[in-house]
Amino acid sequence: MNNQSAVKIDVVQQLISAIGSAYVSVDEVTRKLLSTDLSFKPGEIAEVVVSPANSEEVAACVSIAAKVNMPVVARGGGMSYTQGYQPEQPGSLLVDMQRMDQVLEINTQDMYVTVQTGCTWKQLYEALLPHNVRTPYFGPLSGMYATVGGALSQNSLFLGSGLYNTTAESALGLQVVLADGSVLQTGSAAHVNSQAFYRHFGPDLTGIFTADTGAFGIKTQATLRLIEAPEVTLFLSFGFNSLEDMIQTQTVLARKRICAECYGFDPYYNKSFESQGFTFGEGVAVLREVAASEGGIKGLWTSFKVAASGKTFLRNVDYSLHMTFDSYDKDVAHRALETARKVCKDNGGYEIDNTLPTVFRAHPFGGVRTVLLGKDGEVWIPVHGFMPLSKAVAVGNATEAFFAEQRDLMAEHGIKSSYLTCFSGTEFVIEPSLYWRDELGDFRLSLIEEEFQDKWKIFEAQPDKRAVALALRDKLRDLYDQHGCCHLQIGKYYPFQEMIGNEPLKALLNGVKDLVDPNRKMNPGSLGLR
Repeated sequence: MNNQSAVKIDVVQQLISAIGSAYVSVDEVTRKLLSTDLSFKPGEIAEVVVSPANSEEVAACVSIAAKVNMPVVARGGGMSYTQGYQPEQPGSLLVDMQRMDQVLEINTQDMYVTVQTGCTWKQLYEALLPHNVRTPYFGPLSGMYATVGGALSQNSLFLGSGLYNTTAESALGLQVVLADGSVLQTGSAAHVNSQAFYRHFGPDLTGIFTADTGAFGIKTQATLRLIEAPEVTLFLSFGFNSLEDMIQTQTVLARKRICAECYGFDPYYNKSFESQGFTFGEGVAVLREVAASEGGIKGLWTSFKVAASGKTFLRNVDYSLHMTFDSYDKDVAHRALETARKVCKDNGGYEIDNTLPTVFRAHPFGGVRTVLLGKDGEVWIPVHGFMPLSKAVAVGNATEAFFAEQRDLMAEHGIKSSYLTCFSGTEFVIEPSLYWRDELGDFRLSLIEEEFQDKWKIFEAQPDKRAVALALRDKLRDLYDQHGCCHLQIGKYYPFQEMIGNEPLKALLNGVKDLVDPNRKMNPGSLGLR
């Protein structure tokens, strides 16, 4: 037995002593599955996987790894497509956070909730429902799988973001395990006699650990703001004949700060929703559910007109825009809706059935198949730009010009594209996605329904198509960088260090890394820090 093998055996035994044999795995299938994200980028396979139950167990595992200079990577629900948790170095310890899913405190007097960071957004949302509260940002569409800690690390946006911005802006404090196994607390919970009600207790050190994609430590607990659940929610959908008209409309609405969500889809997305089972009939079923009890799901109202069951509602729409309006008062919500309706009409839109936002909000955390794969099981890979409202139309037009230039190449390789557009407060996001027929792999297959697993697991690997698609994605990323776009979910994909033009800021980032992770073993490569 060589020295390296002896060290590994010793580490595994120490980990077993710390958290129990049932929660330490060296099984190759498990290690490979949990080391794989959605990026199709090559990476290392973790040497050992641990599944701790609390902050103390995370600290114990990290401390054991630190003593032998073992790289450590934390994984939440696995929704990263930027190598966020994919190990960059061999011999890594992967900390699977999914067992840490407890809601620790719901404080409706001081309006905050503290959760373990392996808690999914679906679990948190459902735990808060009986208390008539929710977090301001309350999750991505993948919230059935996506965890609170993962979203804070990636600075996720979607549900509630129109009014309340990204998830980081809902954070009041964090508990973080550093690279040596020490446990740090930020926010007012660090006060010896206080509680976790306030973020800015001195300098905003909570912000250091948000949007860091795990580069500075492992978030084990998070305290988030609470708001009262809206008394009423209304929905509106409009069709547009061009991407430019739809984006222009969104920028006007963003400045008015009246939409809880406002997201747009292109023709590919519109057809995909229906092809994969998202039909008018499903919307009718949801509305019946809403009406079945007194108000049904709290706060959901609709002016939706029920047509013939099974009627298609997006198939002939080029670009569709979907809006949600939350309020404490029905009249206030209606005034917001009427304002948005006028903006849409003034910018060339025409009203369509509002099935889609109704279903998304009534069942906010359904399966991810309709957004994770193409309508016929094609692989999906997105890229995005995050920008000020003033650049949105120009970047949208540049995106369309890019795809027009690449049309022949994409047709040759069977590669298709789509757009998702939305805003987070007064910041705009455009997220094009690429689709092509390819081997889905065990991780993607594990996220979809069995009937689709059986149907699509036969697809064979297409390395040539994949290489072309990933190269197109890189070109789009570079295009957005040239337009001055920023990025969420930076991970190891977006060239964060190269985009920073201020050397003192780079020095500060490296100084923080040196302080909290002097051996550079906490998720090496994240944020370009190695």
